[in-house]
Amino acid sequence: MLKDERLSLRVGDSVQYSVHAINGQGKVNSPVNVWIYVPLLTPGPRRQRGAVVFRDDFNGNSLNEGQWDIETSMYGGYNWEFQVYTPEKYNVRTQNGNLMLCPTKTTDDPRWDENYLHTGVMDMNQLYGKCTESGAYGCNREGKNGLLPPVMSGKVKSKPTITFGYVEVRARIPKGDFLWPAIWMLPRGSEYGQWPRSGEIDIMESRGNTQPWDQGVGFVSSTLHWGTSAGDNHFSQTTGARRGGDFSSDFHTWRLEWTQDHLRTTIDNQEIMRVNVPGGGFSQLGPTQNIWHSRMGPFDKPFYLMLNVAVGGMTGFFPDNWNYGYEKPWKNDSPHGVDDFWANRGRWEGSWQGDKTCMEVDYIEMRNL
Repeated sequence: MLKDERLSLRVGDSVQYSVHAINGQGKVNSPVNVWIYVPLLTPGPRRQRGAVVFRDDFNGNSLNEGQWDIETSMYGGYNWEFQVYTPEKYNVRTQNGNLMLCPTKTTDDPRWDENYLHTGVMDMNQLYGKCTESGAYGCNREGKNGLLPPVMSGKVKSKPTITFGYVEVRARIPKGDFLWPAIWMLPRGSEYGQWPRSGEIDIMESRGNTQPWDQGVGFVSSTLHWGTSAGDNHFSQTTGARRGGDFSSDFHTWRLEWTQDHLRTTIDNQEIMRVNVPGGGFSQLGPTQNIWHSRMGPFDKPFYLMLNVAVGGMTGFFPDNWNYGYEKPWKNDSPHGVDDFWANRGRWEGSWQGDKTCMEVDYIEMRNL
């Protein structure tokens, strides 16, 4: 026992103390000096139950780029969406204590006109000094090879991550035909391999259309993507949806509950999706090959949060056979879908009404279990 409570030990220090042994006759033997070495180890971070990992109320004059990355790329996944993500203030800004992610027509910017979309060059490195995603021609395109993105929009990614806990987002989703808002998560590292081997958590997806109502702004869904390959993606086993009123007319609270045995999403405390994971892991839900060897794998690694408003796309999120109130402006199997979307903008642009097209975020919070 250290009698001097002022003594402060540091990693790497050595301590000497004396041991006095008393024999059977009550005599005290000579002290024995003993050395204790405090190992040179770096203490790991302590995980506090219920502790807030990250919160942003967006009360500053601009987005805190120490905590967020702003996507700057034409990459829209391999959905071949129609937007380019930019850091422009009309696409990503804070306003009245909210984060605003807003789509705008590219030709609303005086640097671009109709002719330029068909003949010009969009080089993200030249325009913004960086390109955050080069896949699918995300950094450089020429109009002569296909229409340049006719819509600019906003997407942000959190630098902080979480593994198991709660993610809460209070937001108003956008209204406007063929807008595709999402609140979702991806792993910081692809330790199990490329998508979907390392997982994807879609907390909220919706469509900005008012028709069909039960698949547009009156519909929200949650999905987990996982599997051994893109062709072995078992999202259909881990999807939920909720229908209601116009989810774009007011703010709602989306929440992910992520534990060591289930993932659950809610809107205003109403359940959207719940996935109870069997003891043998996700491979038992598929069924598929067990490449994770952990009950919660691939959902057992650090994930970051993303918020964005995409537009259109070519992989069927907007089916060709739905009744949108008019003929859909493009076909999903068309080799020039984005051209058709833009050429037929008279059908959809009237539904884009100012800030109603924005995803408006009041706050986000990540918290440990």
